[in-house]
Amino acid sequence: MNNEFMEKLLDPQWVDRGHFGKRDHFIMEDTVPDSLCDDVISYYEECDYLKKYPGSYGDQGDHKGPDKKVSTDMSVHYLLIHNEPKLNKYFACLDQIVVKYFNEYAFACMDSTMHSIFNIQKYPVGGGFKVWHSERGIDKEYLYRHLVWMTFLTDNPDGGTEFIYQDKYIPAKKGKTLIWPSDWTHTHRGKVDTTKEKMIITGWIDLK
Repeated sequence: MNNEFMEKLLDPQWVDRGHFGKRDHFIMEDTVPDSLCDDVISYYEECDYLKKYPGSYGDQGDHKGPDKKVSTDMSVHYLLIHNEPKLNKYFACLDQIVVKYFNEYAFACMDSTMHSIFNIQKYPVGGGFKVWHSERGIDKEYLYRHLVWMTFLTDNPDGGTEFIYQDKYIPAKKGKTLIWPSDWTHTHRGKVDTTKEKMIITGWIDLK
């Protein structure tokens, strides 16, 4: 955690503005422009050098099936954004939202970095991530996950994300971007859209 944030935490005026003692679900909602969503979708559809595969979940990717997760996923290495202008523009916008999150929740500003892999996922009509789950696991790949980020790339009012302990449902609106903690406290699932396809881009911020 950097010194600037620590100084802010110890500033009585910052405390007086209500940052201590407030009830909060720690889910930030922001937006990216529709044009950036279109760019990400275009990259997913046109990319011919990365494999698309049936979605699964679990430490070994061993949980799959129509009652669990139905999607076609593409995993992308973060370093590729420097060679792909469509992705680069999206992540430039995402970085600004991450900074907003750390400004709002200063104690979350630990020594962290973008996870090396992010996913672009396409859900068919009736598909979805249907089971309750959280993002941190005991496998080494998942152990250091600190925060989750996700952008809805399509409009799916009936196909958003619901958080069980926060009793909160967020409809999928194109460009809406969420950041939330990765732990069990934010167990969530996708709501199934029975009329329209849905797409998202999602990844993690890891503790170093």
